[in-house]
Amino acid sequence: MKNEMKNEKPVLGYDKFLMMALLKEGPLDLGKLWEKSILFLSLIWYQQLPGKGQPLTERLFFDFLRLRSKLEDERVNKATHGVEGEMNKLIEKDWVKLNKDNKYELTDEGLNKAEEFEAHMKKEASRVDKELKPSTTARNTTFLDFFLALMKLSAGLVSGSMGLIADGTDATMDTISAFMVWLGIKYHREALSTLLVILGLFVASITVGSDSISHILQALNGTLNPIGLPYLVIGVEAVAILAAFFLFYYQRFVGKVNSNLTLISQSVDSKNHIFIGTSVIVGAIFAIYGIYYVDAIIGLFIAVGIFRDAVSLLRDVISARQGKEEDYSQFKMPLEECWEENKLIAFRNWILYVIWAEKLKTRHEIVSSLQRVFHPENYIPVLSELKATCSHDYDFEGKFETLIKPLKEHELLIEEIEEYDLTEKGGKHLEVFIHNFKYYDVHQSDDILLAMARDESIDYDA
Repeated sequence: MKNEMKNEKPVLGYDKFLMMALLKEGPLDLGKLWEKSILFLSLIWYQQLPGKGQPLTERLFFDFLRLRSKLEDERVNKATHGVEGEMNKLIEKDWVKLNKDNKYELTDEGLNKAEEFEAHMKKEASRVDKELKPSTTARNTTFLDFFLALMKLSAGLVSGSMGLIADGTDATMDTISAFMVWLGIKYHREALSTLLVILGLFVASITVGSDSISHILQALNGTLNPIGLPYLVIGVEAVAILAAFFLFYYQRFVGKVNSNLTLISQSVDSKNHIFIGTSVIVGAIFAIYGIYYVDAIIGLFIAVGIFRDAVSLLRDVISARQGKEEDYSQFKMPLEECWEENKLIAFRNWILYVIWAEKLKTRHEIVSSLQRVFHPENYIPVLSELKATCSHDYDFEGKFETLIKPLKEHELLIEEIEEYDLTEKGGKHLEVFIHNFKYYDVHQSDDILLAMARDESIDYDA
């Protein structure tokens, strides 16, 4: 049995998570290890349970991420069965032992392994920080724009789609613009880079608008060439839209956190490519049924929107040059409200857990527990390295009713004579929530998204 356990692959990183907790805080009992685990699961955004009234886009986003976890290779065979099961496996590997105080502690071999895991996580966190710097973001944008331009132009020439060729030409201009932005940030010429991006937006709006008008006139005259291989067009633009959505969020986040108007300007351009790509797809779908002018009409509206965004950004640049304070709150990010709500959901999940596991019933007991576990200095493996824990104290006492109200409205708990207790529905909710540990894992791609939910970009009191 022992040899079999030693040959077994680590279980989805959960064993590393627990060993890092022991390394940082010394011997811990089963209850404390469960506490770390529940806090992690509460704070990691892609394991959240969808709530009532959650927007459809957010619900689909989280459902997709959970589905991805469940469908990964061999996940079922490697699924974890809770803290105690994981600790037993680590004991079998001779990495952990149970001391006389009935607490788990690292062996000499386990200490070396835990230090390796910690060093790797710190290295990964450092890499994530580098990816979220303006210069790195500008560099990554350049390479991704180049790839998108090459893909769109190639598919456009093969299919004969004028919309895709125009989009590819625009993407080529974006590549040149992104390269200039990269140089501008690297050599501290952000103002010039911002103006180049805005100029690119004006050029794009005029180009898209004129192409759209030309296509409309050709359609009316019956001289518009039909699209060949429409399904290729749809597939290429679908990939491009996903890439544009990533760039939009990536550029917008780094731009807002670093107060960099150049990257925010680029994010506006990326957002426009989402709409442009959608219009090309719509046009290709209609072309399948012999209707060839729809994408041109949509393109005309998009051109007007791009022009409006360019004017707005130009005003911001002029205001900044005049010494006026720049307001970045107007530049919203996708799922931004969801990230803001995420910490509140984490607090509520913890309330349910302590009522169930620790039998804390009164307001004072629950608030004290919240203040202790969500204190900025409380260590949570992986999330602490990524700075994705609570970075400042939350007013649990003053906002307790705000936290507890949804739990009562959804009938997850009841209040009886200044004490709280779980309902049967609340118990089932918590059971499903804890069951999500079966699919615990954090990939390198998740590291960046977790870092993008950091507290410093969130104002709870807003």
